[in-house]
Amino acid sequence: MAHFIKRELETAFVHRFSHGTMPLMNVFKNSFHYHMLSGLNLAYWIYGPSTAQGTPLAAKLGSPFLLSLLTGIFLFAELSNLSTHITLRNLRPPGTRVRRVPYGYGFDLVSCPNYLFETIAWVVIAAMTRSLASVLFLVVSTGQMYLWAVKKHKQYKREFADYPKSRKAMIPFIL
Repeated sequence: MAHFIKRELETAFVHRFSHGTMPLMNVFKNSFHYHMLSGLNLAYWIYGPSTAQGTPLAAKLGSPFLLSLLTGIFLFAELSNLSTHITLRNLRPPGTRVRRVPYGYGFDLVSCPNYLFETIAWVVIAAMTRSLASVLFLVVSTGQMYLWAVKKHKQYKREFADYPKSRKAMIPFIL
């Protein structure tokens, strides 16, 4: 829930969008992704009867050290994701569509560290819940973010002659 609340707050107070509207097909795709794969699928398997106190899954998650470690990694990923969104926001003056090369935390390694950090957060959720529903959401989300990252990476390289050549699209040193 914290992830989605953060996303809503970022949308309202941080993001500056370059496009005035969203393609109609994206509304359906995004709605399916968030409402069905997350809202319904994750909610049932994470908050449903199988994870009630005293069941084997709940017992596996009961390790205080593991829970603390994964929670720390989740918080790191979420705060890092927020930091990259603020960096991107500060590149674009209000009311403009100006584009600049992002630098700084995460951007020195990849073009889209926001997607990298969000993927890390979803890896943690999958590890915490040990649910196939979480893994499905992770795979679909990461796949979509990877496609967006590759597109953004190519766009940056075309648009800016001085774009750092060593940067990868989303995963440092690899992709």
